[in-house]
Amino acid sequence: MPLFSFQYTPEHLAFGDKPVWMSATDGDTPTLQFPIRMLGMDAPELHYQGATETTPGKYDDALNAFLTKEGKHLEAGLKQYLAKKVINKASTRHIAAGKASFDHFQELVKKRLARKGKNGKPISDRHIFAMVSNEVFDKYGRMLAYVNASYDKKERDAIPAGKRPTFNLQMMQEGHAVSLLIYPNIPKPRDLELVHSAVHKARTTNKGFWKGPDHLLLPYEFRWAVDTINGKRNGPDRYCADLSSGKLYQPQQYYKVLPENRLFFKLTDLVKALSMGFQLVP
Repeated sequence: MPLFSFQYTPEHLAFGDKPVWMSATDGDTPTLQFPIRMLGMDAPELHYQGATETTPGKYDDALNAFLTKEGKHLEAGLKQYLAKKVINKASTRHIAAGKASFDHFQELVKKRLARKGKNGKPISDRHIFAMVSNEVFDKYGRMLAYVNASYDKKERDAIPAGKRPTFNLQMMQEGHAVSLLIYPNIPKPRDLELVHSAVHKARTTNKGFWKGPDHLLLPYEFRWAVDTINGKRNGPDRYCADLSSGKLYQPQQYYKVLPENRLFFKLTDLVKALSMGFQLVP
């Protein structure tokens, strides 16, 4: 029998292809294991395009010459901004920051998940709380989510919200990640203020990877620079809105916006950025 024809357009389904089968409790309830990319933040790379703990200096020489070779076409202001970042073993320093970030995250999670019973002895760890945003999966098939320890009602009543931030936010507060806000995954206003405050305070008080005069390439800067060296990109490719002024900058002018004020838009979302009220800088 033919189906009745009715007016309905199916929703757009996001595609995640990284889950691993674990088990199932019945015919429609599987348990899967899958990677999560924490939303709104970006930690230094521990391994990227062949640069790893064992080969951290893979791109040291290439980055040192980047502004006169693969990056010679970049806008003059961007080249000036990058000048101190791409020298002095930039790749080695970035991977080292990635290792420090990874170690810090491991300890943070271990500490936040641990519980003790009434007798003070350790009991089973807290579960994980995860909340997705507008986009459920990224282009690599990883779930995009805000992640936290799962506190019960008694714990939520006893522990102030400021003492149980998401892991996403805490990594930024402690200087081991920078904000990476990409439309349409924009936090609600109150959470956006928390992100801004976290990055601003960590940056201005030299916490985590912000410490010292080394001028570290931020994670997304390291990736687009390495991708450009490898011929996979041609410099930064996202428009950057300034959350403090409402200005919208060309991809190669993102450096004009302080890290804590950056909101990125893909080229395909440029019209949406303008409709939100951001003013494109010529």
